Amino acid sequence: MEDIADKFPAEVHFYTGKDNEAKTDRVNCSGNFLFIFVRSGVFRAMIDGDKISCTSNELVVALCRHYYQVLSYNRKMACYFVKVQWQFITDIKMSSQFIEVLVSKQNIKILPDLFDAKVLARIMKLLHYYYQTSTNPNRFPQASFTAALSLLIFQAAWQQDTNLANTSFNRKELLTIQFLKLLIQNYREQHSPGFYAKQLFVTSGYLNKAVREVTGKTVIKCITEVLISEAKYLLMSSQHSVETISELLHFTSAGSFSRFFKRQTETTPMEYRKEYGK
Repeated sequence: MEDIADKFPAEVHFYTGKDNEAKTDRVNCSGNFLFIFVRSGVFRAMIDGDKISCTSNELVVALCRHYYQVLSYNRKMACYFVKVQWQFITDIKMSSQFIEVLVSKQNIKILPDLFDAKVLARIMKLLHYYYQTSTNPNRFPQASFTAALSLLIFQAAWQQDTNLANTSFNRKELLTIQFLKLLIQNYREQHSPGFYAKQLFVTSGYLNKAVREVTGKTVIKCITEVLISEAKYLLMSSQHSVETISELLHFTSAGSFSRFFKRQTETTPMEYRKEYGK
């Protein structure tokens, strides 16, 4: 299942207190979001050196920068653990809702009301079921899996808003948040780091240093990832020609767009559309 799972936008695990494999060694997990929902009992884990403890009906949203490890649990514990690629959150146009979590070093712990907890439980159950069928291509409903994953992201984004209200950020974190929000608004027209630095009244060098320190990525890398994500979305979901897409993304020509796309994805726009388009 590992080879297949590597191609998915998320991994889904269900841990129970009766499962001898619930405890894990350190799992490398750079740049993935973790959504942990406890159905019952107590679940304990470590994320990048910070210990977390979750109880019944709690939802934890965290960015794993390096590793996670499941530490302990009681026999009554039942917990869903979903590891989601940041690229998927960007692809479904939800990145702006998670910028603060991306920048913050804090894990967000949410206690939904009874109704929302039931909604989360059903979404998680669906995700786990679909993920289990992934070894059988004839049974695995990939569209249903991605739809359920999108529902989880939307629900978590809605739930976390009030929890972020009291989060404080330092100057570099605030600058990174401002840059990422500005990028989401202007990425189609503006591909130059200089534009964003000017809008934020800092030098390009300082902006790059701040963004890299906070996210681990350069400004150019952030711009490139968002452009590629949008290009893939347009190639998969629209009938626009490559030339039209290059114009929408403000490339100088279809040729320059195609070269950019192939350099980043190792495939041409038309090859990508043929494999993944409708």
